[in-house]
Amino acid sequence: MNTFVYMIDDLLLLCTGVILIYWFILVIASHGKRIQYSKTKCKYRCVILIPEENQFFNDIDKKASYKLIAYKNLQETVYSLDKEQYDIVILLSSVADNLSPRLFENVCNVYDAGIKVIQLHTVIKDRKGIQKYIQALCEEINNSLFRTGNTQLGFSSNLYGTNIAIDLTWLQNNLKTSKTNLERKLFRQNIYIEYLPDAIVYCNSTPAHPYRKRTRKFLSYFLSSLFEGNWNFCNRIIQQLLPSPTKLYICVNIWTLLMTVYSFGESFKWWIILFGLTITYSLAIPDYLVKEKKRKKLLIWKR
Repeated sequence: MNTFVYMIDDLLLLCTGVILIYWFILVIASHGKRIQYSKTKCKYRCVILIPEENQFFNDIDKKASYKLIAYKNLQETVYSLDKEQYDIVILLSSVADNLSPRLFENVCNVYDAGIKVIQLHTVIKDRKGIQKYIQALCEEINNSLFRTGNTQLGFSSNLYGTNIAIDLTWLQNNLKTSKTNLERKLFRQNIYIEYLPDAIVYCNSTPAHPYRKRTRKFLSYFLSSLFEGNWNFCNRIIQQLLPSPTKLYICVNIWTLLMTVYSFGESFKWWIILFGLTITYSLAIPDYLVKEKKRKKLLIWKR
């Protein structure tokens, strides 16, 4: 019995340790200096597509320098757009509430550099309550690891599916249905996806993914991507197979406690792993969430 438990323990330790090292590299890379794109002299034409149930932008549409279209069917709306009038499509989620002031300028600068797809920075606006605050934390940890970290190492950013800026011509050629997995198509074609932390889309809650993420479908492309040298897709497939940071942290906590009870001496390595995960996640959390938490504690203390 002891031999079996220790074999499982060693196997889990090896897998978790590899994931920890991988994520630590990503989070360290996310703190590096980002590429500064030159200011474009061209005037690219943007159109915002947003689900018709979201009415927020209707009040400011007349003042805006861009075209806003509320859609019922995404595919029909995309195909109805005139390529002579628009260059860039910005797809927003149904919970989008506001945009950062220089979002269009930042997007156009990147687009002018020849990048067709840009993942915008989703920020949860309503963070009242512990559950919503944790959702915001998880969202930012994913941003740091799988978007900023990826792009800083030369890989494509993971695509959310919404809150993105994308080339209209490519979108019309590849969006077959409203549920088309754009991320998989982009990775299969080895098209680079940039991530802009300064181009913020404020949302009332965590946006829902517009399509199902089929791990088996992703995995079926691994060998072909490996032989083709499509390292972007290989990296994305590996990340798709890994547990989410939240699930991994919960599982490591549970196993650490179980091993502490079962064999206190053997549990030390798991406490080290748990400490390493905590440090990694702490580095992935942006300053605004940390300062916000400290400010709330200060207000409670003053009362």
